[in-house]
Amino acid sequence: MIKKILTLSLCALSFSFADKIVIDTTMAAAEHSDYNEYEDRGSFGPYVEFNNIKSSNVDYVYKVHDQKYNISIDNSYIYGATGTLPLTEWFDIFLMAGYQYIGISHHPRNRDKVMKDFTALVDDFVDAPMNEDDIDGRHQVHTALFQIGFDLALPLVYSYNNQFMLKPYVFGAGIVGKTFFSDDTKFLAPVLYGYAYGAGLRLAWQGAFLSAGVKNGHEYFHTYFERKTSDTKEGDEFMLDFDTYFQPYVSLGITLF
Repeated sequence: MIKKILTLSLCALSFSFADKIVIDTTMAAAEHSDYNEYEDRGSFGPYVEFNNIKSSNVDYVYKVHDQKYNISIDNSYIYGATGTLPLTEWFDIFLMAGYQYIGISHHPRNRDKVMKDFTALVDDFVDAPMNEDDIDGRHQVHTALFQIGFDLALPLVYSYNNQFMLKPYVFGAGIVGKTFFSDDTKFLAPVLYGYAYGAGLRLAWQGAFLSAGVKNGHEYFHTYFERKTSDTKEGDEFMLDFDTYFQPYVSLGITLF
């Protein structure tokens, strides 16, 4: 009798829990909703910036043994990846990590004076810090760039049912990077600093996003010879300071949650 009572009690308890599981659907997200809003999501994807450094926007100082040189610059696009983390529907933080190649050709302003100075330099140093090929030379500079900042957005379209979002935004960011000279130069590889700002348009649909816009940027580095050849280290220095304007960029990726 006791076993029957216990068995009936357990069955009744089981049906009670089963009934709760069936009817409790409060945690399930509706596929369609007339009142829910699309929630902006974190995202990650590849990034390309069609960057072009123009000589008219470059300021520099290039000296070797107190002799001044002219330089010219060419560069690649910036290739990398970017991620965003929304804090509110109108405020996001983001990070971009990228790579850019910068080629720098240098030529003496006064060739005769530089050649005479080079001859004296070779006579003064047993292990000369430069050779004749360095007078007209080229630096191969590889840069690793990191850009971290925030954007302010104006939500225009948020569709929960279609899982669609469209919003324009403006952004500001700080830039830090590391340069790597792949040629046989005596200049130390410096850290690069800068900032960026611009505007863009972000579109998200289901699990994908597209972000595109234009960016203005400023970058700067300053370096010296590892072993100076002049009385002061400023006799062997390389300072590069440049701006870029209205550089288009695009990023295409996935939303993370």
